[in-house]
Amino acid sequence: MIRPACSTLRGAGCALLLAVSAAGAQPAAPPSPVPPPASEFPEIAATPYNRVVPMNEARTIGFFTALFPDCSTQEPVVARLVSKPEHGTVTLTPGQSFPRYAAASPLAACNVRKVDGLKMVFEAAEGYEGLDRFRVLVIYPDGTASNLDVRISIR
Repeated sequence: MIRPACSTLRGAGCALLLAVSAAGAQPAAPPSPVPPPASEFPEIAATPYNRVVPMNEARTIGFFTALFPDCSTQEPVVARLVSKPEHGTVTLTPGQSFPRYAAASPLAACNVRKVDGLKMVFEAAEGYEGLDRFRVLVIYPDGTASNLDVRISIR
């Protein structure tokens, strides 16, 4: 049975087929790539991000988008919760809102209409009043990122 297959192969291919057939096993798969340790990634400085929310209410505390000069959205913004709050929950969901570009920004004209983006919603634990904090990494379509140190005052 091996001979017809071997007759169509040349050199190393025939030797490999014979070796696999003789051993009764498949050749080993190449090893999976191993990601570099986290210590090799460049650190992204944390940016303070302070918000106040009322007790017992879920509130949108952030909206992230990336727009072209014509106000159309680029690829989606992605966010990762790096550390969770102790006294509430955070949800990151696609949605629409008004962007808030500075008046001097070439994108300031986009502030007058809703655009697609990513909403960050915080809701404190029932009846909790006080402070909470968490970290979120926001990654933009061009590969830039913001590491936000979010501090919430629940009142």
